Amino acid sequence: MFEVIFSPQGIASIVGVVLAVLFAYSPYLRTWFAGLASEVKSYIMLGTLLSAEIVISLLSYYQVIVTVPPFTWVTAIQIAFALLISNQPAYTLLPEAKDVKEIRVTRDILLSKEVSKRIPK
Repeated sequence: MFEVIFSPQGIASIVGVVLAVLFAYSPYLRTWFAGLASEVKSYIMLGTLLSAEIVISLLSYYQVIVTVPPFTWVTAIQIAFALLISNQPAYTLLPEAKDVKEIRVTRDILLSKEVSKRIPK
């Protein structure tokens, strides 16, 4: 039998795409995530990707994920880049659900009203 071996970078790429699909199409998660401010979304996604990077790095370090060359800090950086490179384009390219568009438009209207209240007359 032939065996398929995934590198930590390959696993990180798959995890990055899965996270993007999860945040775009999970029914409760997508509506909650769409209602957040852009900065908060960025921090949540960054934290999620960072925790995924730590888990994959630890699995690689302890040889749960087999790595041919020994695990180094360069491998950890490669895992982080693989997560970022796969997650962001996938999230950007996925079509936006109708309910997410409605929530985003409502959020933008509320934000513009708050900004107009702050402008002195």
